Amino acid sequence: MKFDHKTLDRLIEENGLEECKEYLYESARSSIQLSLLGEETYEKIGNSRIVGYPDLPRDMEWPRTEDGERMTFIAQLNLKDIKLLDKEDLLPETGILYFFMGLDEPAYNIEHKVIYVEHTVELAKRELDEASILEEAYGKFVSYRLSARETIQLPTYAYMNNEKISEDDDLYDGYGNMELELFDKGEGYIGHLYGYPEEQHDDCELEAALMIVAGEEYSYKEEEIDKLVQHFNGDKEKAQQEINEMVMLLEVDSSDPVGFCWWDCGVIHFFIRREDLLNRKFDNTYLSLYSS
Repeated sequence: MKFDHKTLDRLIEENGLEECKEYLYESARSSIQLSLLGEETYEKIGNSRIVGYPDLPRDMEWPRTEDGERMTFIAQLNLKDIKLLDKEDLLPETGILYFFMGLDEPAYNIEHKVIYVEHTVELAKRELDEASILEEAYGKFVSYRLSARETIQLPTYAYMNNEKISEDDDLYDGYGNMELELFDKGEGYIGHLYGYPEEQHDDCELEAALMIVAGEEYSYKEEEIDKLVQHFNGDKEKAQQEINEMVMLLEVDSSDPVGFCWWDCGVIHFFIRREDLLNRKFDNTYLSLYSS
């Protein structure tokens, strides 16, 4: 992963984690945090924004669910600004990335659209003359402008699998302090790109890979990877590679100011294959919801 190792080295030393340095180097991930900057006034076209009204090409139709209902606009990201923070070098240099979704029931394989528009000259604010599907269910949301910053994220609770840290109170406390300082969400935090998903289990990438690659739904059992192996004619290495190549394109948190409450204050995750992201193919993504 590409990030500032000087920051990592300093925090490893400050928190007494030198004996775990190799694990921390291997497992730390670069990430881009998103925070609420202020309520949206729509004075500017094409800025990064959460909910409200998107700035769309004039000839683009509003995404709909299979039942014909209007999807809810979740976010638009101005990639010219975000790209400066993209240490993974996966995102396009310019353009707007849009996220829309259908009803958040059930919590897996949620209907959605991720749309990339390269040219931003002909964009215009698009308002709806009716409520979108989530607005019908939960009421109006409050739109905010977004700011972004580069961060480093250590494995979250579900993904931290180092026995040495787990079994030593001092190391565990030091890890927690380091994790918090690196990825301090702070006031206004609303989500992030890349990094680790907020989850109870470390299986988000498997769940996404099953649907994106094999068209199979995940039933939350370890042996589900066998479906992916079968898809690749018994090639376990290829199946694991697909899981490893899943990228969390965006996680959106619950937020009182915005009005998001994903079930019991949970989060939603958009996933994409790394190769598809590099090739600007956003028509084969996966959306799920996690709530404790």
